[in-house]
Amino acid sequence: MGIIRKQSILSSIFIYIGFAIGAVNILYLFPHYLTTEQFGLTRLLIDVSMLIGMLATLGSCPATLKFYPFYASMLPKEKNDLPFWTLVVCLLGSVAFLVITPWCQSLIIRKFGARSPLFVDYFSLIYPLTISYIFLYLFEAYAWSIQKTVLPNFLKEVVFRLLTTVLIFLVIYKLVTFNTFITLYAYIWVLPLLILLWMLTRSGQFPINMTVSSVTKRLWKRMVVFSLFVFSGQFLNVVARTADTIVISSQSARGLSDTAVFTIATYLITIMDVPLRGMTGITTSIIAKAWRDRDLAKISSLYKKTALNLLVVGLGIFCVILLNINNALTFLGPEYGLLPRIVLIIGLAKIIDLGTGLNSQILLSSKFWRVDFVTNMCFVLFSIVLNIMLVKRYNLIGSAFATVISYFIYNLTRFIFIWRLFKLQPYSWANAKALALAAVATLAIWKLPQISNVFIDAAVRGLLFILIYGAGVLYFHISEDITSLYQHTIQRVRDIFKTK
Repeated sequence: MGIIRKQSILSSIFIYIGFAIGAVNILYLFPHYLTTEQFGLTRLLIDVSMLIGMLATLGSCPATLKFYPFYASMLPKEKNDLPFWTLVVCLLGSVAFLVITPWCQSLIIRKFGARSPLFVDYFSLIYPLTISYIFLYLFEAYAWSIQKTVLPNFLKEVVFRLLTTVLIFLVIYKLVTFNTFITLYAYIWVLPLLILLWMLTRSGQFPINMTVSSVTKRLWKRMVVFSLFVFSGQFLNVVARTADTIVISSQSARGLSDTAVFTIATYLITIMDVPLRGMTGITTSIIAKAWRDRDLAKISSLYKKTALNLLVVGLGIFCVILLNINNALTFLGPEYGLLPRIVLIIGLAKIIDLGTGLNSQILLSSKFWRVDFVTNMCFVLFSIVLNIMLVKRYNLIGSAFATVISYFIYNLTRFIFIWRLFKLQPYSWANAKALALAAVATLAIWKLPQISNVFIDAAVRGLLFILIYGAGVLYFHISEDITSLYQHTIQRVRDIFKTK
């Protein structure tokens, strides 16, 4: 447990550091020192390379995470042939990518040429970016398998963003042109990849053994079935994260410029995911144990509490962002004029998602786990089709509406499944109280006169909302957990002062 706790703490620290560096890059450096088209290009290149890179691994990474312990326990290090075969699979995927992609050149020109010509001009940079991502993803899986999680998290969360910052500063001080900047950007994964490879080689846990071992002979069929199933789910997740960017760049009237606006909006809304990430790990294991014990009462309690707590915290973060969105627009400039509307719409989508609680974990831990997979697949396919339809007609706003409609139908479907299968639902009057309180507090502060300094205005509005909303949550006892946490914190502070 000591290793898990230490690595979890260090990884979390690096994730938050990376988030802070990313905020500087996305909210300040990119918008102020690159054009909206250039900014949008950086996002599109990363998303396309992630999508193709995930596909080109052909399921070798989930197989590594699942089956490496079998190889490690049954074979001496030098006889472990799993690294060799996963490398072969990734090499085959890379070759397939290199062979097939040139055949798609005319399609790329047709779909992106009119609205995002810059992407067509720099399309060849997809090759180094994708190939390096394929092997970075594989080496990361091996690092996780040997319980070396801190270094890959540091490389992906901190080093990647720091390298991006350095490249932008080269542009700011006119040491390189944009052409050189974007070319270097295409090789941004190479340094993290080489560091991970060096670490694995030095550990002795990454031998290249070309002989087929007894473990491979016995497990290969299970590995293939497992890889295809889990890989398809992971791939759908990546598609869901990247489809908006690709569709907007190819179909929206302003192409890459709209992609830049959408990138900032989604980055702001991503802040609302922080409580979900913190809650998922611990509650998933509790829900799984409750299913094992057939304790529906406990699952029902967790379902209600998580839905309420995520809604309360998510609303708080969303309203602070919304109250300061005009300050953000003043800071970024008129090129990002659609930002307030986009943030409002996709923020509502995130509220819907958070407000339905841990429905995915409940389904995935139950005997009806296939429902989770099927609804995920339908969600991705539906959101892509809806994105294409609405972006063609309404441009960037269409993508935002596609997001909120997709999330509403997706979560409603899961809500109905859980209700019909288990007679569980997550709502009470406390949820309605939280919504009403957030609306009243937001409207009250929205009417305040604007302070000329955007940073002071943002601080005042954010602080006032937190005081009003937080006091209301505690006064009306909306969340038992939040009230208990507040009382416990106050008591700890009092105890500290008493000892002094």
